[in-house]
Amino acid sequence: MAIDPQTLTLPLVLTAGLIDGFNPCAFAVLLLFITFTMGMLQMQANYRYALMKAGSIYISGIFVTYVLIGAGALSAISFFSTTHAVGKSAALISMVLGVIIMKDYFIPGGFGLVIPQSMHTTINNWIRRTSAPGVFGAGVLVGLCTVPCSGGIYLAVIGLLSLQSTLTQGILYLLLYNLMLIVPLVAVLLASSNRAVVYKMTAWQSRNKTGVKLVMGSFMVAMGFVILLII
Repeated sequence: MAIDPQTLTLPLVLTAGLIDGFNPCAFAVLLLFITFTMGMLQMQANYRYALMKAGSIYISGIFVTYVLIGAGALSAISFFSTTHAVGKSAALISMVLGVIIMKDYFIPGGFGLVIPQSMHTTINNWIRRTSAPGVFGAGVLVGLCTVPCSGGIYLAVIGLLSLQSTLTQGILYLLLYNLMLIVPLVAVLLASSNRAVVYKMTAWQSRNKTGVKLVMGSFMVAMGFVILLII
């Protein structure tokens, strides 16, 4: 029996976006940003408001970057491809990337999908800027640099959305994906006014980052397989 892609698209997009939101790269850098910002703003009378404002601008930078990357890729695929070859390729690449990410759980160290070491200093410098453009720029940089961490999920979703009947429909699904992506980041930000909670989240992230990678990698492989079945 054939699988209707329309039936699976919405739940897959929502689930993929939520899982991508827990990717260790964006999560770790957000906690670093919050910790630094807390230290910078703790003497201000309106400390919580300033922290929420800075964090919101930072997350907006990630959101806008992901949306633009996805919309550009989806538009290019829709323009140049009239077959399902691109969707199949995206599914296969997603499965390969998923296996690479899962590797970190079983064999730590060595080659992996992480933020390039050369970008760490640049990101840290942008994080230390307190102006709105500086904070937004930090979010943009993190959005660009975390794509290698969870690019397999995003690529699989874009391949799935290339099967939609219109580009507009695909972009609407893309917006839903990215709204789900920032849900975990917003939740962390809302809880960050309590310093003890931030320390606990940082410790949790450090202990469980390889487990999160296992879940993300497994999902990439499963999603790629589902897309191949749909196509």
